[in-house]
Amino acid sequence: MEAIKGKSMSIIEKANEIIKTCNSASVGVIDENGYPSVSMISLCHPENISELYFTTSLNSNKAKRLSKNNKASICCFSDENYSNITLVGEAEILTDQESKSKYWLDWFAEIYGSPEDPNYCVIKFTAKRASLWINDQGAEFAL
Repeated sequence: MEAIKGKSMSIIEKANEIIKTCNSASVGVIDENGYPSVSMISLCHPENISELYFTTSLNSNKAKRLSKNNKASICCFSDENYSNITLVGEAEILTDQESKSKYWLDWFAEIYGSPEDPNYCVIKFTAKRASLWINDQGAEFAL
């Protein structure tokens, strides 16, 4: 594999493996006054650092803020080796039934009832930049 902006793929491969084990993360969005607002999210079936999915309610502050400013940041931390994955990118609110069913987790029933809940939505996050600290190795690069 080729390097991205001079960085070896090994740290990216390690980040992709770590992200698969992250069930939760912090997401930062920009509020109506231009300030960052951070909250915890549950990642849905994460596969790699380039594209992540999480859910929220359409009437939540996250969804309202992302509809006005889609820039966001997601941070995942692994206790196993004190690894930190910080991603900066753009979010898209998905309300189609295919996405809602695909990223549904059983425990969401406690909140939404079912994937058909009209208030339930999926957020697709596409990373544009990564800042990684894995196994005492750091890297920052554009994706």
